Amino acid sequence: MATGGIVAVAGLGRRARHESPYRPVLERVDVRVPSGMQTPPRLRIGFVADTHLGSVMRPADIDRALALLFDAEPDLLLFGGDYVSESPRHITEAAAVLGTVAGATRFGSLAVLGNHDCANGAERMTAALEQRGIQVLRNASARVGDDTGELWIAGIDDALLGCPDTERAFAGVPANACALALWHEPDWAEQVVDHGAFLQLSGHSHGGQVRLPIAGPIAAPAGGRRFGEGLNFAAGMPVYTSRGVGVYRPPVRFRCPPEVTLITLI
Repeated sequence: MATGGIVAVAGLGRRARHESPYRPVLERVDVRVPSGMQTPPRLRIGFVADTHLGSVMRPADIDRALALLFDAEPDLLLFGGDYVSESPRHITEAAAVLGTVAGATRFGSLAVLGNHDCANGAERMTAALEQRGIQVLRNASARVGDDTGELWIAGIDDALLGCPDTERAFAGVPANACALALWHEPDWAEQVVDHGAFLQLSGHSHGGQVRLPIAGPIAAPAGGRRFGEGLNFAAGMPVYTSRGVGVYRPPVRFRCPPEVTLITLI
């Protein structure tokens, strides 16, 4: 029996390291827009976070996840930060991978930075993404929409290594406009509620990467402990935290598959 147990544990370890991190899933989430706010009908937002391109996650792994999302035909693409891991030498390659889909949606692509992007060169990461047609919001906002409605995206700078300023991020959003907050870390979502956001999209936590039955995640990073994955609420406002596409140390996933997300506003 001891031998059988060792074999079983070894099998779980192999899957957690060599299989599970490379089997992304598409999560579909419906969010109701508050009455009186008019977005384009059933606006579909593709959300991609934490690609962590580097020695463990390669362009083909990210392409596989993006293909899942684009089969669902999003209207707008939002990127939630942490595009690289370990070294700034991956910045150009990460931007190139994301840039292949940047112009493939009706309303284009917007992004914020994560702590790993800041650690490896925030200005360089910003420039690389914008050269590929992805507008980076660092305490700034952007309008998307058409004659059927509009949506404002307020992007907040990374909470751990950036200079987050929610007031500045929402300064350009008209009063009573339909506004969505894009912030790499989820756990300070209450700060955007006072600015009228009806939804926040975040990443950062990776869902814990390893989630045990009953016990849940064995660890979570600072800024990703309160709203670790999925749909939660901060002062009544929905906060959706993606488990992300990539992995970080240790490079394993257990009961926590990587994801891309399609959020439909209804």
